[in-house]
Amino acid sequence: MSDVVLVHSTGHLPDVWTEVVRAFPAGWRPWLPNLGVQSLEQYLDRQELRRVVLVGHGTGALAVARLAREQPQRVTHAVLSVPEAPRLVPRFLRRRQEEALDTPVPTLRTTTGPGQPEQLLAEIRGFLDA
Repeated sequence: MSDVVLVHSTGHLPDVWTEVVRAFPAGWRPWLPNLGVQSLEQYLDRQELRRVVLVGHGTGALAVARLAREQPQRVTHAVLSVPEAPRLVPRFLRRRQEEALDTPVPTLRTTTGPGQPEQLLAEIRGFLDA
């Protein structure tokens, strides 16, 4: 069984992932925290999740990338859905964003988001099976 933690973007709620979760294959267990960047690690600790697949969309992708970079032993795979929004990221933060996206775990960057559940899941499955 794979624990898959889905992290939404700022301005959204976990229900943005509803259609994605409905299409999950057997054996995938979804976790849908409603939290900020700082609390992702705390959420995993509270749920006693030791090895997870992290999927983040938008600013949630940056939180996923950061945790994957800081705790690679905990993250089996990181999926970054639309991780970059240059107009939304102030210039002085772009370097930190680039550093966060440089993860030591297998990472998939995709332009597919939760609004395209079948396509996103196909990309994730292919990535996890590779």
